[in-house]
Amino acid sequence: MTDSEENELQAALERIGTDVRHRRLLIKPFFQDKDKSNSGFVKNTRFRSIFDNQKLWITDREFYLINRRFQAGAANEINYVEFDFVLRKFSGDRE
Repeated sequence: MTDSEENELQAALERIGTDVRHRRLLIKPFFQDKDKSNSGFVKNTRFRSIFDNQKLWITDREFYLINRRFQAGAANEINYVEFDFVLRKFSGDRE
């Protein structure tokens, strides 16, 4: 990722993290529920639908950046475990 993309992603994660903190959401269980193989990965379409269902609105550009940064081995999967770990830093959960 380029520096400008990293900065855009940082801003998106800060915004999402603030929303998660204010609404006291735990999003990892929603990902785990969709991860039937318990691999730590979900399809990117499922990832987006979880965000939509929780009313965590992200733009197409933000989704693209998240997808690029947290892409798993398969091109259409996102590593939600790593995403959750990184997002915790932005949502104020230091555990």
